Amino acid sequence: LQMPSTLVDPSAAGLRNVLRLMTKYGVFKLGEFTLKSGQRSPIYIDLRESFGHTDLMRVMCESIQGLIESVEKEKPYVGIVGVPYAALPYASILSQYTSQPLLIIRKEAKSYGTKKLIEGSYAPGQRVIVVEDVVTTGQSLKEVIGILRKDGLVVEDVFCLLDRNQGGPENLKELNVTLHSLLNMEKVLAFLSAVGRLSLDQFNDIVKALDLPYTELKKIDVKEEMEETHTNGHHANGDNKENSKVPHGVRLTLQAREKLTKCPVSKRLFSLMHTKATNLCLAIDYDEGDKILELADKAGPFVCAVKVHADTIDTFNEAWTSKLVALANQHDFLIFEDRKFADTGNTLSMQVKRNAASWADVVTVYGIAGEKSIQSAFAPIIADPSTRLKGILLIAQLSCEGNLCDTNYTNGTRRIAEKNEEIVCGFITQEKISDKGGLIHWTPGVSLDETTDGKGQQWRSVERAIMEQQNDIVIVGRAICNKATPASELRRYRDAAWEALSSAMPKQ
Repeated sequence: LQMPSTLVDPSAAGLRNVLRLMTKYGVFKLGEFTLKSGQRSPIYIDLRESFGHTDLMRVMCESIQGLIESVEKEKPYVGIVGVPYAALPYASILSQYTSQPLLIIRKEAKSYGTKKLIEGSYAPGQRVIVVEDVVTTGQSLKEVIGILRKDGLVVEDVFCLLDRNQGGPENLKELNVTLHSLLNMEKVLAFLSAVGRLSLDQFNDIVKALDLPYTELKKIDVKEEMEETHTNGHHANGDNKENSKVPHGVRLTLQAREKLTKCPVSKRLFSLMHTKATNLCLAIDYDEGDKILELADKAGPFVCAVKVHADTIDTFNEAWTSKLVALANQHDFLIFEDRKFADTGNTLSMQVKRNAASWADVVTVYGIAGEKSIQSAFAPIIADPSTRLKGILLIAQLSCEGNLCDTNYTNGTRRIAEKNEEIVCGFITQEKISDKGGLIHWTPGVSLDETTDGKGQQWRSVERAIMEQQNDIVIVGRAICNKATPASELRRYRDAAWEALSSAMPKQ
């Protein structure tokens, strides 16, 4: 038997999603094919088919990112090398996901300019990882590794989508390089058999033609899991929290997502959204405390949350927060303090305890301070049974024109949330950024009547925010609060938002 590569667990929901989407989009082709080497093959795995399907590219790259992160803990790297040409799209996406520079190996040196074989920013002695689409014997990779090492770069790990089980890991080991693969042929054939796409005779023909190092067809039981990670819009049962990713574009019921979430405030929120039939958060941006309480009382039956800015309220004190808490308990809505915390862990902890922990259910936090500061500040407070605060919202994107929340910041914020689901309720965002079913996407910048306020604020329709951009909760402020009859606007926005979400979710 040949040396195995490091392989993603085939029982993981994320990998099953990859395999199902690959099958759906015709990546696995059965018939008679001649490979580049001249070898006959009864199967052709056409990974270039993936380029035309953004949902497949997304789950592929997220799965490879998981492999990379498991290795990165032990061996940090400073660049991602894409092997030309088929692996370049994956390497480019992974560069964005991981916020690491992209390096490209040319197949031939330029005859002009710098005449370099390696494009990108790097320095001798730096460690890089290599991304490839398919590995057969590993010969072309050995050439790439040689070029990188000749320029002084350290190469110890290669990540690929598919190991064809034809000697690649063993040959790379001769160079002290480890191959980490998302899939190998054995797992592909096992999956195709499990979903009825491959017969035993076809399996035997493939093994013989490709001289694969096994003769027994592995069994994978996918029947009970098909609904959990299906890609045709049917909802998941959501019983397995470890397998909490949902294919991009698929919507689950609120009850299913409640089972997936790990954050205490999210569990409550999913439940009250379903019970009250509302996904509207009212932003009461008044500076008069009494006026806020009056509108919160009227809004209570229509909303899942009320958002306030404590530092703008004229009568903000413990007596005032006690009244707001009483209204929240009476009408069953969350209190959302939009404080936008951003500081070191110790300072964050002091600020939250003083300004929000006793009366707010959820607060907003910028991701710029980093995972350690956020986790160390909020985890003890959220775990404390004496505090009301039971979750945070990470600000991933803003609705104001010219904001500086770029792709790197947004992806970094998403990673913090996905690693800390026990304390993170979800995101303030313009569009869905995570496939984790337990994370909730809250979006501002929504109006049924206008597109801008002329001061940098931009608005779009409820339908676009919920159905196209796949957000869960709409945050509406001035479009309701500044109207002569806020109560009628509350019903109007509640109905529009709930109708859009209900239409996007599977029917019960």
